[in-house]
Formats: sequence, structure tokens, C-alpha cells
Amino acid sequence: MSPTRTSPPAVALDHVSVWYGTEPALADVTLTVAGGQVLAVIGPSGCGKSTLLRAINRLVERTPGVRVSGRLTVGSEDVLAGGVSLEALRRRVGMVFQQPNPFPFSIYDNVAYGLKIHGERDPARLRARVQAALREAGLWDEVRGKLARPARALSGGQQQRLCIARALAVEPEVLLMDEPTAALDPLSTARIEELVDRLRGRYTVVLVTHNLQQAARVSDHTALLYRGQLVEAGPTPELFTAPREARTEQYLTGRLEG
Repeated sequence: MSPTRTSPPAVALDHVSVWYGTEPALADVTLTVAGGQVLAVIGPSGCGKSTLLRAINRLVERTPGVRVSGRLTVGSEDVLAGGVSLEALRRRVGMVFQQPNPFPFSIYDNVAYGLKIHGERDPARLRARVQAALREAGLWDEVRGKLARPARALSGGQQQRLCIARALAVEPEVLLMDEPTAALDPLSTARIEELVDRLRGRYTVVLVTHNLQQAARVSDHTALLYRGQLVEAGPTPELFTAPREARTEQYLTGRLEG
């Protein structure tokens, strides 16, 4: 990874709504993620958290009948505007999913996959970028000398860090993480949380989590969604200790039903 990397961009949603058919999944959401910071998105199941992530990189549009409105910027570019290259957007905005999803390739080829898709062919540059990404994901020391082995032979926690390395290899500006520790044991969860902390400042991170303690530990800001609407967003310590909205306090104390 380049040590001279410029500051990551902010992500801003301006009155963004998403419908699946006639059902609104997000309703008029306005929210900004400061460049280089970690935003945790919390809320009950089905409240629109994953939809918000998929709107940022436009994966949501793979769903038949979906409709998106509003303005959504990464840096200065409205990524919902016509003519936006989805290939370029998804290089700028990487994503990690709840279940580790390594490809049926070697460890090396998993990390190099995106680089090759985007045209990198030089073996020396590929090796350097793969190693750098594995280091940044905190996995290099565990897999060095084993890069030709199948990725699916790794443990679940290692697979998830491999998927993070795969996302980081193409040097995105924004990293979306959709409950990345939900399927992991406590030790693997702690390693992912430590990794998120290390990524702070170099990437703008949007992390969906059901784990309130995790949101409190790793994020700079937290946003609460409820039934597709943004209830409240603000600095994490303030939202958790002195929420402005009654529904926020009810959710944090387990009294808000989905």
C-alpha cells in the first residue's frame, strides 16, 4: 500500500430512499461519514442497514424492481448519477460480507483476484500488493510460505481477514463491512476489531453491526436506523451515554421492538 496515500473521502447520503418494489427499505436518509472515520450503523433486523451499505456501492441495484433516489457522494462524485462506472466505483468502495466468502483458489490468487480484474499483470507488482494487503489485514505472518494453499483451508477468522485483504488489495478509498464478525468466535472477533482500529484514518469505514458493544468499541460515530429511517446519528460516546431521541434510548436498553 502506498505510504503517500491521500486522505480518504467523506461519504454523504442526501435524502436517499430505496424501494424494493413498493416497499421502502430506506426512507429519506441524510447522513455523512467523515473521511477516515469509522461509522457504525446499528438497528433492529430488517431496518435497512445492509441496504444502506449496498446503496453506497450500488450493489442494491442487482435486486429486481429496486428503485433508488437522492444524492449519494463519495468525495465529490455523486455515485447515483448517470454515467458512473460501476467497475470504477467498486474499486473505490470495497465490501466485506457477514459470511467469509473466499474464492475456490489459493490464498495468493484470492488476494490478487481484484488486481488482475483491474488489469494488473506485472508479477512483481502483484506479489508486492498481495503481501502489503495481507500485512494490512493482519494475516501475513500466519500465511507467509503458504500462499499456494487453498484459501478455504483457513479457519473462519482467517478467511474473513483474507476477504478483507482481498478488498484492500485494490486500494479502495472506502470499506463497507456488513456484520463482519457475526459468524466468528470471540478471539477472531477481537482480531477484526483491532484491524478496524488500524484501518482508521487510512480508509473511511462503514460498519454494520448488531453488537452494541462492538459499535461502542470501534466506531467514531454511530447511526441508528429504525424501519428504514435514520433516528439519530452522532459521536459514539454521546449517542451511547446521552442519546437525544427516545427511540435511541429504548433501543440501547432493549425496549425498542423491530
